[in-house]
Amino acid sequence: MRLRPSDIRFCQDSINSVFDKNSEHAYGRIGETLDDLLRGDSDVYDIPTITVVDVDDVWYTTDNRRLWVFQKLEDLGRCKKIPVIEDDEIPPKKFTTENDGISIYVRGDPGGHLWKILSGEEFSDDESSSSESSDIWSSDDDESDDGDGHYRYK
Repeated sequence: MRLRPSDIRFCQDSINSVFDKNSEHAYGRIGETLDDLLRGDSDVYDIPTITVVDVDDVWYTTDNRRLWVFQKLEDLGRCKKIPVIEDDEIPPKKFTTENDGISIYVRGDPGGHLWKILSGEEFSDDESSSSESSDIWSSDDDESDDGDGHYRYK
């Protein structure tokens, strides 16, 4: 089965900005993986397939970091549908979303550079002179800093 990334929701309310040690992209930043996809250094099929669960006619996944990457890729017009595997349930301890999975906090800077430029999420050098990572983020309706270094993405 194939779904649009925007038709899949996050099951958690936050994600780490780095893939965990058990992934093919171990310790890589999610934004760097997105940059690799945008440059053509990797392909959607190089990323492990997302598993989805139908919860009251809405698709959710526990593969939240990969979904973040694919949703950003879709937002940039570089991905229409991705392969998914259907499963039966999400463990209750992993279902922590407080907004029905529409957006997610990214804990820390997701890294990467190209995707930020293409999506207009990076300031030019003359707009920001600070080296703090929070200063490279725009503050439009698509994202917002909660004041603790976390970013909410739609």
